[in-house]
Amino acid sequence: MKIQSKLTLSLLALSAGVLLAAGIFSALTLETYFRSRIISELETQAQQIEFVIRTMSVSDTDRYNHLQQFAHTANLHLTLIDKSGIVIFESDLPLEQLSAVENHLQRSEVQDALRKGRGISTRHSSTVNVEMLYLATSLTSVFPEASGFRNAAILRLSIPLTHVDQVMSDIRTKILITSIVVLIAVFIASIVISKRVSRPISEMTSIADLIRSGNLDRRIAVRSHDELGELGKTLNSMIDKLNDDISKLKKLERVRSEFLGNVSHELRTPIFAIQGMLETLLQGAIDDKEVNRDFIGRALRNTQNLNHLLGDLIEISRIESGDMKMSFRYFVLQEFLEQLITEMQPLAQQKGVSLTLTDAVSNSEVLGDKERLKQVMVNLIDNAIKYTKTGGKVNISTIPVDKAVKITVQDSGVGISEEHLPRIFERFYRVDKERSREAGGTGLGLAIVKHIVEAHGSKVEVESEAGKSSTFSFILKT
Repeated sequence: MKIQSKLTLSLLALSAGVLLAAGIFSALTLETYFRSRIISELETQAQQIEFVIRTMSVSDTDRYNHLQQFAHTANLHLTLIDKSGIVIFESDLPLEQLSAVENHLQRSEVQDALRKGRGISTRHSSTVNVEMLYLATSLTSVFPEASGFRNAAILRLSIPLTHVDQVMSDIRTKILITSIVVLIAVFIASIVISKRVSRPISEMTSIADLIRSGNLDRRIAVRSHDELGELGKTLNSMIDKLNDDISKLKKLERVRSEFLGNVSHELRTPIFAIQGMLETLLQGAIDDKEVNRDFIGRALRNTQNLNHLLGDLIEISRIESGDMKMSFRYFVLQEFLEQLITEMQPLAQQKGVSLTLTDAVSNSEVLGDKERLKQVMVNLIDNAIKYTKTGGKVNISTIPVDKAVKITVQDSGVGISEEHLPRIFERFYRVDKERSREAGGTGLGLAIVKHIVEAHGSKVEVESEAGKSSTFSFILKT
């Protein structure tokens, strides 16, 4: 076989191998991602539905229809099952037809939920003739008597996988078309290049075989500046980019999965609350003067919380991506803190909390980004005021240390349990989720504080005791 033919076939085989591996990797990764995302969303929806049932307050005759209407509005397929496997609610069936539904005790997801607390299964549904994903969760405690579903032990949600299958089919088609186009381009290029290649072909073939086998650590030695040399440079660049892209994809997938799960949960809470209030208003409460203003006010507060959350998300994204630039300058710490106390005093007075400053550094100057440090202090003081009861105290103090100043924010609030302290600076971590949301927290404030303080070469220290007080402190260079 001629050298030209050998080179052409080698390049085609190499490209096909790389494209095939990339296509399979991409398809499998995306399919896994879509399925995990669906499961995560179903878990969130299960928690929301459990909350709706526990807080549902309607007449005996309307309980079943009310829950069925809610499931249809949310586009959910919901089933409630008791411990013996008897279906006591089915969103797609009227109450009078439940007796004809077969026992669900032996369903794999139900068995797993009873044993482990959660069960997931995928199987073909003969009823709708599509592949379905089922998520079943066991209830930690029985529903209230007023809900009408006190016997429920398992809450199960299901969703058809037709959409995921359609998306994956479309992705595979695009990958195939792209691969064919790339292979045609490689074929044409190889014919042109192979005519001018003679002596280095052996080395090129050897390196290509290594790359095809998945070894991306080797590089082609470029000894000339002709077309072969340029090809060597291009292949080396391609390998480097592929290595870099694979690393970025792995990191991006991990971060994206965690981020989407957290953001989805945080956004759904206020959105679900707003939706519930608006639905209640539309169902007649808007004509009740004692109720409508209260519900509209609550909806407004939830939209404000959404706005704060989005603002903090943008801020922490800028910080973690490196887009936020610091401007370090010396400034007088005492003047900075006095101005901050003045600005925060109305909030403290509104809460009935004493806000004071104990300054032991006089007119000492510290080095830092004044605006970003203001953001740190506002977050810390705001948290201290929120979690301090009326009549309590919040004190900001400064203590000189070795060529630096230690700034402390101490409150007489509810404190933080020891088991929560290592995680309070994580994104979206809340010690008390309900209380944090009621106070207007986004779950990102302390994460922003941590990043800004670390950008100043320091570290936020925290000391706290549940039911007594919390103390946050960090050091700035003088």
